Amino acid sequence: MAFFTCKLKSQALMSTTQVRLYFPCDLVDRWKGQPPRAVFTLLHGFTNDGDDWVNMSAALRYAADNNIALVIPDAGNSFYHDTASNQAYHTWLTEEMPVLLDQIVKLPHEREKNFICGLSMGGYGALMIGLNHPERYAGCASFSGAVAMHLMLGQKDNPLVRYVFEPVYGQALELPENRDLFRLVQKVSALPAEQQPKLLCTTGRQDHEPYYIYEQNQAFRQLAQSLPVDYTYMDWDGGHEWAFWDRSLVYAIDRFVNPGYADQILKGWGSEAFTTERG
Repeated sequence: MAFFTCKLKSQALMSTTQVRLYFPCDLVDRWKGQPPRAVFTLLHGFTNDGDDWVNMSAALRYAADNNIALVIPDAGNSFYHDTASNQAYHTWLTEEMPVLLDQIVKLPHEREKNFICGLSMGGYGALMIGLNHPERYAGCASFSGAVAMHLMLGQKDNPLVRYVFEPVYGQALELPENRDLFRLVQKVSALPAEQQPKLLCTTGRQDHEPYYIYEQNQAFRQLAQSLPVDYTYMDWDGGHEWAFWDRSLVYAIDRFVNPGYADQILKGWGSEAFTTERG
């Protein structure tokens, strides 16, 4: 395998930033000498960075199982926007980063081999970027994502909402149309089916306060299921936690790249326990 962290200079950010790259090129015999079958860009959550995907999940092992290259960037607390506080992470991720990475490594460029996934803040970011760029991604997935941003920004008197979102949207807390997932999914639904990315949203049934992620996803689900889009929704018992997001990534790989992979992994998780007796 090859895993390395790149420190790249961004003109849009006016600073350096980190991107982690993973290639399962020699870890599994059947993949030796073959290019990656897909690229998954993984987006992190609020207050965290890309190291979480490496340290807190089995993302690298799942990628090795399926010959998937991983791109794991940092984006601060930007919600993957060009923010009101002058952090141009959307420009960096969608314009600068792909060009710079192309100068360093060979990643598949084909739309049908590129997917974007994220958790929490990154779940919102994955859908927002994927729906804004359906020509680039064959699928995008949100795990416990803040998918109904307009509902959160509507709580203008909530100090926590202002603390989190004023640096992103400014004091008015206005959500641009091209950052509103409800408007974006309606826009994408008008495209021919073959030009639409597949959508996957997962939510823990106990993921409520303080951001009411479960409720947000029910609102988005109601809209998405009424539209002609390839949308899959899944929920099970769980909160805003890595055990849930790790499992969600398995379902995304199953949905986008390798049907049946989730059954394979879940069978292992559900294996009957045994006891060891000591004399």
